[in-house]
Amino acid sequence: MAERHPQPVFLDTTVVSNFASTDGIGLLTTVLDSPVVVPAVREEIERGERAGYEYLDAVVDALAESLPVREVPSEADHSDIRDRLDAGEAESILGALEHGGTVATDDLAARRVAESREVPVTGSVGLLVLGVERGTIASETADDWLDGWRKHRGYYAPVESVKELLDDEQ
Repeated sequence: MAERHPQPVFLDTTVVSNFASTDGIGLLTTVLDSPVVVPAVREEIERGERAGYEYLDAVVDALAESLPVREVPSEADHSDIRDRLDAGEAESILGALEHGGTVATDDLAARRVAESREVPVTGSVGLLVLGVERGTIASETADDWLDGWRKHRGYYAPVESVKELLDDEQ
């Protein structure tokens, strides 16, 4: 199957945190050929773990094994991105720009900045859909995770079910 998202896919903190909260880090590292995080996302995840969010333990473990941290350029010509967004989103977009990849973010401002720079964008729901399409997760499980994100994390999604985004054959 052709790759839907140019690799690597730079995962921001919200996307990683969503999947971690449903024990789904394995899905990210299975369904994506090259998932990565940037230093700012690693720092945000580690700060959350220290603050007591135990579900982030799996992410910290993955950072050492299956979810590599990719450095990003710090040139001043991208200061407009760093000024407009939180560090994790900004570095994720800069990484995707530098490496010709995709940014995975649910942050509307980050999505708009990425799109204005012609950086491919996906998010938590898009990655759930990709997992269902590739047979890595059942659509019912994907909907359960989405429902859990809404109830326990205050997550907003533009759809009620991932089934709305699947081909009729799924």
